[in-house]
Amino acid sequence: MSKKILIIGSINKDLVITSPRFPKEGETILGSSFYTGNGGKGANQACAIAKLGGCVSILGAVGDDSFGKDLFYALQSNNVNTDNLIIKRNVSTGIAVITVTDYGANNIIVAQGANALITKDDIKEDLISLYDIIVLQLEIPLEIAEYSAYIAKKLGKTVVLNPSPAVKLNKNFLSYVDILIPNETEIDIIGGVDYAFECGVKNIILTLGANGCDLINKKGIKHFDAYHVDVADTTAAGDSFLGGVVRMMADDKTIEEAISFAMKVSNITVTRKGAIDSIPTYDEVISQKW
Repeated sequence: MSKKILIIGSINKDLVITSPRFPKEGETILGSSFYTGNGGKGANQACAIAKLGGCVSILGAVGDDSFGKDLFYALQSNNVNTDNLIIKRNVSTGIAVITVTDYGANNIIVAQGANALITKDDIKEDLISLYDIIVLQLEIPLEIAEYSAYIAKKLGKTVVLNPSPAVKLNKNFLSYVDILIPNETEIDIIGGVDYAFECGVKNIILTLGANGCDLINKKGIKHFDAYHVDVADTTAAGDSFLGGVVRMMADDKTIEEAISFAMKVSNITVTRKGAIDSIPTYDEVISQKW
């Protein structure tokens, strides 16, 4: 039986504008299109796991506004369990303003909104005890992410951390983490590979964009190449990759098998525009011929 997964993380409405390039400081340029989408690293990762056939719930917060309602239904429509979704009164849902260039790169600014109001009282030990794998990011308050990891580790759960947006992390926080999934910029901000291992992290999956990823652990470094695809939008590349890794972990696949599967997931994702909508289903992944 597949293991149960709990995502503790952000839920945002994405406001996306496409443009030929990023504007310089102080410069106004004309974009080519605008659309809204459903996102937030927590929601993206939860939907990725669900679309890939995993048993996943999300613990996160939205505001009592139209964006919050949209996200609630989006999560449910993607088969994410929303029993632990928190509605914060008199505050906006989290917003992500995203610029996507014609060559697929993106810049993102996040206004946390309700995500910033998650408290320790929302992180209940009896709830976390019901799950096997706990997945965290850093678009919720840092102290809440650390507290969640502490509770999960105390209960013997597997803790996966995507340290984005990156900040320097203390040794206690990292000591609760089993699998760390940063990109090259994030690992440097955190304190580096050696620092993470000194703190007790067992496996680091270092994502390298179009160059694939490296699995780093006590066995050494193993590289995984990305597939060559036509990139449309990289917004959900990292979140879909994490979703693929965790989905396979839930079926007790080796970490190498999980990464190989996740590489296919993320490489399909970047050929499509959007965040949650761009993530493939399990059937799409296994039917894709490379």
